[in-house]
Amino acid sequence: MSKDILSLQKCHSYEQKQVDAAVRQLLEPFGGMSKLVKSGHKVLIKPNMLSCKDPDKAATTHPAVIEAVARLCTEAGAQVFIGDSPPSIFGRTEDFWNRTGFATAAANTGARLLCFENDDKQPLSFPSNGRQLTVYATRHCFDVDFVINLPKMKTHNLTRITGATKNLFGLLPGLAKAQWHKTFPRPVEFSNFIVDLAKQLPCHLTIMDGIEGMDGQGPSGGRVVKPGILLAATSPVTVDLGFCGVVGLNPAEIPMLNHCRELAWGPATLDQLQIVGTPLADARIADYRVPRLVPASFIPEWLLNFARKLAWAGPALLPNLCIKCGRCQKICPADAIEIGENGATFNKDRCISCFCCMEVCPVDAIEMRTSLLLGLIFKMRGLKRKLKKHNN
Repeated sequence: MSKDILSLQKCHSYEQKQVDAAVRQLLEPFGGMSKLVKSGHKVLIKPNMLSCKDPDKAATTHPAVIEAVARLCTEAGAQVFIGDSPPSIFGRTEDFWNRTGFATAAANTGARLLCFENDDKQPLSFPSNGRQLTVYATRHCFDVDFVINLPKMKTHNLTRITGATKNLFGLLPGLAKAQWHKTFPRPVEFSNFIVDLAKQLPCHLTIMDGIEGMDGQGPSGGRVVKPGILLAATSPVTVDLGFCGVVGLNPAEIPMLNHCRELAWGPATLDQLQIVGTPLADARIADYRVPRLVPASFIPEWLLNFARKLAWAGPALLPNLCIKCGRCQKICPADAIEIGENGATFNKDRCISCFCCMEVCPVDAIEMRTSLLLGLIFKMRGLKRKLKKHNN
């Protein structure tokens, strides 16, 4: 049985010539882009355009990577489209494209930018978490011949990482994403939903931008880190396993990857991969800070309701940063946010701890805070892991 190929390529700069060369080398194990994309093909490039921020904030896929991939596709004779749907767009979509550098990448390669909110949707019916769902995705991903997934290497306060598999969530237009957070507010259920959805969506090639990434309180306001790596595979699951390998994270501690293993969708461990290019040992980085999975994820609902007052995690406003733009209030699927004289306030009884507010805050004025009890639980679990590593 052949192993899935995971290609790794070191790259420490976003200087365009270096990125172009690195992406070419990254794709050599697959025969190059011309082996994957044919002349006349329509190609959709799906980057991460989470928020309207400059590329150096590491919240979005860097435009140099988008440009390098789009250029290879046009060289192969393909017609290229670039599109994503942030959690919510306040103002013009063009502002997102310009601020993130996506507009420049498109202009330099002749690619066309797409706004998913304005176009037709495709209904998808599938089971998830014991329910039959109907979800509406952009038709663009079904109308093209080839979909390239371009995620960013980042953490996520709810799902721990937001990598390749979760990046496909952006094929659902705008505010619809927040409502699915409300439907599945608990981390494991939401992670299961992301995987069940991703299985329904076309994705032919995934290239992760890990030249610079984000850890800590991602996916929007965390710490910028510099792994200096690009990852590629034909399966998003393979890339997420590689992500874990690079940052030293156990895949069994990522709910999305656990559900992939349950469904036998993609490889289950790094041992099942054929890793080519830069050796994994040379790509590994230290001190990559990943949010812990809230223990309440595994508590039965009746007990959770009792324990919620003692063990909770939710958004909190950092002092003197809120600009009262109202984006957090508009995106909140639980109607748990009000904008007052001193900025945003959070109704803990309504809050479902989805952290959508953190994702859309343009000034990173919101952080995750925990109760004293939950903070102690986190510290004890962290100490237990350190002792286990020391004993091994």
